[in-house]
Amino acid sequence: PPSGPAHYAARRALWLTPTKVHHRSPPSSSRQRLEQLLSEPGAVNNEQAWKDGIEKVWKGLVNGGRLKRSLPLTLVIKVIHAGWLRDPDTWPSGVVAPDSDQDPAAD
Repeated sequence: PPSGPAHYAARRALWLTPTKVHHRSPPSSSRQRLEQLLSEPGAVNNEQAWKDGIEKVWKGLVNGGRLKRSLPLTLVIKVIHAGWLRDPDTWPSGVVAPDSDQDPAAD
């Protein structure tokens, strides 16, 4: 269809059509360990958690490496967040992000 709502509806129908059934294997021990590390409160700020495994995954991601096994996006986001907190060019030291997207000055 030509561009417009009909085109969008056709594309959306394709996106939502399952292509194949994925048979997921049980999580590996390394993924379970990463999930455990990141499930702790304040894990992204915890230096021990960083050294115990988050750093290795982060370095692989930022250096263009490929994951050997898939990870849930929620874990990948936490790994990247932890890395950003340790990168002074990305995240200024000591700065804490607000809990929401609201302008703190509006409160």
